[in-house]
This record gives sequence, structure tokens and C-alpha cells, in this order.
Amino acid sequence: MPREPYTGGPLNKLNGDMGISAPGNSVPVNALVKEHNPKSAAELEQLIADHVGGGCECGIVSQGKVEDFGRNLYEAQQEYWGEYRFTLDDCIQWEYDLFVLQMLKGRLMEDKCKQVLSERLGSEYTFEDTSNYIDEELRVDLEVLHFGEPIAGIQVKPTSFEGVRRNVQVYNRAANEKYDEQVLYVKYQYDSEEFTNLDKVVNEVRKLSE
Repeated sequence: MPREPYTGGPLNKLNGDMGISAPGNSVPVNALVKEHNPKSAAELEQLIADHVGGGCECGIVSQGKVEDFGRNLYEAQQEYWGEYRFTLDDCIQWEYDLFVLQMLKGRLMEDKCKQVLSERLGSEYTFEDTSNYIDEELRVDLEVLHFGEPIAGIQVKPTSFEGVRRNVQVYNRAANEKYDEQVLYVKYQYDSEEFTNLDKVVNEVRKLSE
């Protein structure tokens, strides 16, 4: 059974504080996945590499390969901690988990969420992917429309998100507040890919459309 990507721990703080995976320093991977819809980890990893320097008609530019992002994370340790606490292999694996494994799983579960909610709520509701800006800056994955009118946003997260640092959760909520509608969180178990709070979300969506 595939393991859940490990993107927490001290490297998570280092990565965030030093801006290693910020889209401008790495690659706007959400936009890349939406544009090219890779089906496998190998395909996504190659897509990131192929977009180094730009040139694709999609306009997305990558600042390096996944290995380069890992190397940037590794080298940032010296400035941040004054020592190397993790190996280069550790850092490359961490960035691979972030950019490839976590991204693919997230996209899979967003698509599954749209399908399941559509089945539960009926044809008067539609669920659409958000724009790259809303996804990246407002932390909203899907928009809920009732007879074509937006009534809510949805963020799809693994249950492990509940255990991330509080400042990460606060940052997400603060970003959500800039969105025009209420943002609901749909949670899932990573291994089983089962949603854990669908009944609650379905009820909240119905209330918002009353």
C-alpha cells in the first residue's frame, strides 16, 4: 500500500521559512497539473523537468527539476540552522513527496470529491475547479454552484492536515477568508481514500443554498 507522503517535520518549517517551494522559486505545480493532467508520478516529475526555462505553450515555467528543489532545501540548512541536519537524499525525497506524490493524491481526491458530492446532492449543484489564483492564494480547491450561482468553496485535505503546525492551519483559514463564499473542508483518509465528513459537508451545502 502506498505510504502517505511525508511533508512535515523540521524540513517543512525550513522549506516554508526559506520559500523553497514558493511557486516563483520552484514551479506553480497546481497550475501545471491542471494544465497537463499527468496520470503518474513519473509523468509529473518529467513535466516539471520539461518546463524548466519555459517554452511550453501553457506558459508555465519551472525553476528546476525536483532534484534541484531538494538541493536548494539541503543548502538552505546551513544558513537557517548553521549546520546540515538532513542529507541531500533526505531533502530530495522530501521535495519529491511534496511536488509529486502529495500533488497527485490531492488531485485524485479533488476529482473524486466532485463526483461523490454531485451524486449526493443532485443536478442542481455543480462543482468546478477553481482558478490558479484562487487555488494558490485563497487555498480553495473547488467551487460549489447552485443553479449556476457560487455558494461555497471546498478545500480537500487528508485527515493528517489536522496534525500540521497550527500556523499552517491559521494561514489556510486566513487565505480562505479572502474568498467570497464560505469555505468547507472535505477530509479523507490517505490510504483508503475514503471521505470522513461527507454527511456534514452535504448538509452544510444544502443549508447554504436555502
